[in-house]
Amino acid sequence: MRSRSRPLIVGAVVALLVAVTAGCGAARPDQAVVLVGSNRTEFRVDVAETAKQQREGLSRRTSLAAGTGMLFQFGTRDHHDVWMGGMTIPLDVAWIADDTVLAVDTLQPCTQPDQSACPRWTSPSPADALLEVPARSLHEVVPGSSVVVKVLV
Repeated sequence: MRSRSRPLIVGAVVALLVAVTAGCGAARPDQAVVLVGSNRTEFRVDVAETAKQQREGLSRRTSLAAGTGMLFQFGTRDHHDVWMGGMTIPLDVAWIADDTVLAVDTLQPCTQPDQSACPRWTSPSPADALLEVPARSLHEVVPGSSVVVKVLV
């Protein structure tokens, strides 16, 4: 006698496989709210955690809305560098260590055909994070300002 539950089990296994593989697509970065400085300027940012996300950063974007950006969490406190290859818009960056701003810079896009010729910017001292936001967004932030990161779930 043939079991009627066999098609149900096969169907359940197929449904499970579809559900599991559906989550294997391109991972969207986590998001966070970052509060900077004594006035708690707020930015809603994508969090670049993987090497690929950090390598790509905000490249190829033609605009960046006010109050948005990207947070790079390096995982190690060290001298890190960034470049603006593939960028079309200027950015403000805050180098961060232990939830404190080390320095703020405004970086101009590199439009050179040979992207390897683009300048690099290095953290002024060991940093564990970098915040990238639209240019002029951090004009009131000074070294020593506090940074609070709230990861969104």
